Amino acid sequence: MGETRAWAKYPCYSGLLLLVLLLDTLSSATADKEYQARLRRPASNLPSSYPEDPEDIFVQALSAQSARASLHYLTSIPHMAGTPGDLKMAQYVQAQWQSFGIEAEIQPVPALLSYPREDTRPSLTLEDGSTKSTLFAATLSEPFLPEDSTSDTWLRNHTFLGYAPSGEVKAPLVYANFGRPEDFEVLAEAGVIVEGSIVLMRYGECFRGLKVMNAEKRGAVGALIYSDPEQDGYALGPTYPEGPWRPAFGVQRGSVQFLSLCAGDPGRTALAEDGGSAEDVCGYATEDLKPKIPVLPISYGDATPFLQSLANAGAESPVAPASFQGALNLTYHLGPSRDRVVMATHNREVVGTVWNVIGVVESLHYGRARDRVVVLGNHRDAWVDGAVDPNSGTASQMEVAKGLGALLRRGWRPRRTLVLASWSGEELGLIGSTAWGEAHAAELKEKAVLYVNVDSAVSGPFFHAGATPSLRPLLETLQEDVLHPYSGEPVARNFSAEGGIEILGSGSDYTVFLDHLGISSIDMGAVIDRFKRPYGMYHSTYDSFSWMSRFGDPTFELHVMVAELWGRLALRVADALVLPLEHTAQATALHAYVEELKALVGTSMEVAPESLDLAPLEAAVRAYEDAAEQVTREAAGLRSSGVKQDREQALAALNDRLAFTERRFCAKEGLPRRKWFKHVLQAPGLYLGYAGVSFPGVTQALSDGDWELAQRQVWVAAERVGTAAAYLAWGDREGGRGGEGVAATK
Repeated sequence: MGETRAWAKYPCYSGLLLLVLLLDTLSSATADKEYQARLRRPASNLPSSYPEDPEDIFVQALSAQSARASLHYLTSIPHMAGTPGDLKMAQYVQAQWQSFGIEAEIQPVPALLSYPREDTRPSLTLEDGSTKSTLFAATLSEPFLPEDSTSDTWLRNHTFLGYAPSGEVKAPLVYANFGRPEDFEVLAEAGVIVEGSIVLMRYGECFRGLKVMNAEKRGAVGALIYSDPEQDGYALGPTYPEGPWRPAFGVQRGSVQFLSLCAGDPGRTALAEDGGSAEDVCGYATEDLKPKIPVLPISYGDATPFLQSLANAGAESPVAPASFQGALNLTYHLGPSRDRVVMATHNREVVGTVWNVIGVVESLHYGRARDRVVVLGNHRDAWVDGAVDPNSGTASQMEVAKGLGALLRRGWRPRRTLVLASWSGEELGLIGSTAWGEAHAAELKEKAVLYVNVDSAVSGPFFHAGATPSLRPLLETLQEDVLHPYSGEPVARNFSAEGGIEILGSGSDYTVFLDHLGISSIDMGAVIDRFKRPYGMYHSTYDSFSWMSRFGDPTFELHVMVAELWGRLALRVADALVLPLEHTAQATALHAYVEELKALVGTSMEVAPESLDLAPLEAAVRAYEDAAEQVTREAAGLRSSGVKQDREQALAALNDRLAFTERRFCAKEGLPRRKWFKHVLQAPGLYLGYAGVSFPGVTQALSDGDWELAQRQVWVAAERVGTAAAYLAWGDREGGRGGEGVAATK
């Protein structure tokens, strides 16, 4: 890591609260009439000679033209993590932030990295099972398009998956739909043998690395993953370059690391000098966090002959059920094929360096023990040019930095320090953010009140967000305050999906902050349609400036919209007298999680005549609800009384309770089989990878049919929720802020 920032040098005190499941009866709440207004406009920290609202000054500095210029430069060359292009873009970000008046430094991170070999290409052929003649050879290439000037790159001929090993295999083919455990169960019930086969799976529903993990566990010798037009191709509309959706030759790259087991560098290279290892941190050896079988991503154009081969295999290859059918003009079959698939991958792993860029906007209390920190993060590395993923976020973050610079020039200082982070290595496995979070874990637990992540800021006009439940009211207010550039109506009228703000799982750089450290987090951006379907160019050569300027955001006003949301959010948290975390919203979410658990238990009992005692968890949730109501009354009282010298200590203590309660939901021993993931309220599903599940320890145990473990995990969750309730109501009487608990041994 680079030189440690001054804000990250404060000592961390540890302590463990006793489990408290029931709180004293609390008096009825009084109305906080000023709260919504204060959510919108925290008190200004501008010098008295500058009466303008900080948010107004910030917004006036934003520009669609400069966002366009930033993205044009960022997408001018490929910049995979650890390559010269990645370093060049790190230097660009640093220089730009410094030009705005923000102190910034590049921090190198050693890591195990994965690349395709440049001297040879992968191959994939279909061989006649009888004559051994070649029936089809996949192109494994994305052609240069004259309409897309940056598409003529060497990477277009090197479609690969990060951390997939080199290897050559020849085997029959089977089709496993999305590659989920339940999909493989369908194959087993149909008598289709996966062991010794190459498995063809389509993208969607779960993280690609977990598709491979599931296939490998069942004895597959190789895997192919393709993008079906049902998910992001012609079934949704015109394909590129005529439209925004994936063409028949488009390929989705990506990492196949087993991220739901542990995020970050699978080699934990940064720890090696001190004798640390992946097994110490993750509970798994490096080789167990990556596939052992060769894997290739392919286009749906290349996938079609292989799917047809399954259909040609006759009665030996049963027709796939309706849920397995995609949008290609053929009937999907399960296999096995009579023909043989021959595949060869040529990849390499090296210990290299990725580069984080860290910028700091110093607070009024910078360098003092009372300072707190808000972190604003986006990753910079891309599989090729990355116009949407991730550099629409980088361009929006650049606008945020520019707006903060405008405030700094006016003499403004925030109440809480703002840290801007440009991560690298996200695409391979959240490497840069995870390394930084682990290296600064003690300081972050002591100081950080919020992490805001914007990965792919813009692929279309529909706003989408996931967040810690206590932050949902703040996000909802922001959506009403910021206007959509297309309609002129509040952004809330252009939300992406039913169900509102979602539970967070994993898949981007908030993972280490929320799932590992217990820091309240938000992830947001604007997506291509209301159903949050992946934009057609995801992880392809054509995720380019050309695509963005034609289809994603031709006017670049959406980039400004996201920057405005991001900046207003940062200012409201950084400048708030009382932090705008609403734990009554967290209590509401907890009740909903318990109801979801009851429904899952009911479904599981139909399979096995077992039962689960949820009474301890329900009691803890009621205690948390009482504590949330109490702290809401306290916050209202402090807001109405204003800042007085005799109330400063009480205000600081209250804000710490509001911010650091989230830490108490982390269990020191982590989740079963996933020690790195410590948050007991939500985590990525073990076999999902992206989507979050509530009470993940209990949920996974029920899914596995392990009722004894499920009951133990209920006790763990109850202990953590009860501890959080006690801290929220009374604070940490032992003085610590880390808040990790231990497993219940009942």
